[in-house]
Amino acid sequence: MNSKAHLTTVVKTPDFADKISHSTSVFLSGSCFTEHISQKLDRYKYNVLSNPFGILYNPVSIAKSIERTVHLNFVRREELIFHQGLHHSMDHHGSFSSVDPEEVLLKINKSMQIAHDRLKQCAFVFISPGTAKVYRYKDTQAIVGNCHKLPATDFTHELLSLSDCEVAFENIYSTLKTIAPNCQIIWTVSPVRHLKDGLVENQQSKATLILGIMENMKKHSDTGYFPAYEIMVDELRDYRYYNRDMTHPSPLAIDIIWETFENAFIDTDAKVRQATIEKIKRAMEHRILHEDKKATNTFAQGQLKIIEQLEGKFPDLDWSEERDYFLGIIN
Repeated sequence: MNSKAHLTTVVKTPDFADKISHSTSVFLSGSCFTEHISQKLDRYKYNVLSNPFGILYNPVSIAKSIERTVHLNFVRREELIFHQGLHHSMDHHGSFSSVDPEEVLLKINKSMQIAHDRLKQCAFVFISPGTAKVYRYKDTQAIVGNCHKLPATDFTHELLSLSDCEVAFENIYSTLKTIAPNCQIIWTVSPVRHLKDGLVENQQSKATLILGIMENMKKHSDTGYFPAYEIMVDELRDYRYYNRDMTHPSPLAIDIIWETFENAFIDTDAKVRQATIEKIKRAMEHRILHEDKKATNTFAQGQLKIIEQLEGKFPDLDWSEERDYFLGIIN
C-alpha cells in the first residue's frame, strides 16, 4: 500500500441525484457553518437565504425559528428583553438588537416574512445544529437561542436527550413540509467544536445530534446527510485546519469542505459558471498598490467589458454589484 494512503482518511460523501443550479432556491438554518456555506453560494450568485433568525446552535431553537417562520408568528413587543442599553429577542442573534425596540421588531419580522416567502419556493433546505447543550432563561423557563451576555445566574443549562433531539428534528421536518412539500432536507452537524463545554461533553453533544438525525432519516426518505463534522474531525485531522482559537475551521478547512459540498450538490453547468464568476470576484479583490489612475481606469474598463459580455451570456444572473464596483473605481 502506498504510504501516502496512511496520511488521511477520506470521508465518503453521497452523490446526491438532485443538484443545485442557479435557478434553485436554497435555504440554510443553524450554526455558523451555514454562514460559511451560504457565503460561498452567495459569492457564486446562487439563490440562497441563510439564518433569518441569525446563527442558532441547538435543535430546539432551530425548530422554533422554523415554526415561527412558516406560521408567520411575528415577535411582539412584550417578548423583548432590555439589557445593557439594548432591546433583544432571546430567540434571535444579537445582530437584530437595537436601542429602539420598534427597530428590533421591524428587522425581525421583516426577516421572517422574507424567509416565509422564500421557503415556499425552496428545493433544498440545509439544517446544521451545532450542539445539544441548551440554556433556559429562568424568567420564562424557555430554551433560548441567544443569551445576549445576560448574567449566567439568569440561566440554567442542560444537555438535550436523544429523545429531545428526535422531537426537535421531527418538528423541523414536518413544519418545513407544510410550506415546501417537495423540498429536500439535508442535515449536517456543524464542525465547530464547543470546547468550553469540555472535549468529552462536546463529543457527547455531537453524538446525540448525529443519532437524532439518523433516526429522523430512517423515517423520511426525502432527507440526506452531509458529513461536514466527520470531514473536519477525520479527514482534516490536524490542528493546522483550525483557527487560532482551536474551535472554528480555518479558511483552508472551509474551502476543502466547500469543495466536497460542490461535488455532492452543485450542477455541472453551474460549476462552469462559478469559474467565470470567480475570475471577476478575484479582479474585485485585486489590490491597487499605486496611484496610476490611468492604469487603474484601464483595468476597471476592461473588467466592465467582461461583465457586459457575461450579462449577454448569463442574463439570468445579477451583475449589478460587480458593475457598480468597477464604475466606482473609474468615478
